[in-house]
Amino acid sequence: MLLKYYSVVILCFSFVNGEEPGEPKCFSRFDYDEKMLMKQLRFEDKVQKFEDFINGIKAREAKEKEKRDKLFALELEKVKKFNNGAKAREAREKEERDKLFAAELEKAKNFQRLINEVKTREEKEFRGGRKVVAFTVTQPKKGATSTSMSFTKVITNEGNAFDTSTGKFTCPVSGLYYFSLHIIKRRSPSIGYAGCYIKLNGTDKVIAFNNPQDGSNGADYGNLRKSSTSVYLIKE
Repeated sequence: MLLKYYSVVILCFSFVNGEEPGEPKCFSRFDYDEKMLMKQLRFEDKVQKFEDFINGIKAREAKEKEKRDKLFALELEKVKKFNNGAKAREAREKEERDKLFAAELEKAKNFQRLINEVKTREEKEFRGGRKVVAFTVTQPKKGATSTSMSFTKVITNEGNAFDTSTGKFTCPVSGLYYFSLHIIKRRSPSIGYAGCYIKLNGTDKVIAFNNPQDGSNGADYGNLRKSSTSVYLIKE
């Protein structure tokens, strides 16, 4: 009996040593099933770890996408607020321009009515005698000039003493003349200042000058500013 047991052990040892390197060594059916089960479990464990790795990448990508979406929404909100602010500023500026234009137009109309009243009164009191001379112009041509400024719109030119081609007024009769000048300038860094003289025979008499804080960070940037001056001149 002992001899038979030794023979079985020797045969199994010889059979195991005869297998190729790297192959699983199985000593029985139970041993084979156990090793195959362990191999399957290790494979399933690797698959699970790989799935966990993929799920981790997806989770990080979802978080990053959510973060990017939030940042994009914030930037979009900033752009909307900026656009709304720009529209509001433009609306306020337009309203201010319209008010200034309406005020200047009303002044021009009042002045025209005054001229008509004076003309009527003069015609009644000095019919065929005294001559009425007056002019009102607006909307100067664009661009700086060192000579007389010409205007694109003539509201009044009683007596035709104002030359629309040269921008010069020639006093046709002796008397006391009143001249007024108004400048409206938008505060912008592209144009630093604006100025205009009233001259008599080439000599400066008065000036309307406008030089606000025009820089992009200036307190007056984007608004309108008005400068006015007037003078009485006598022609002997």
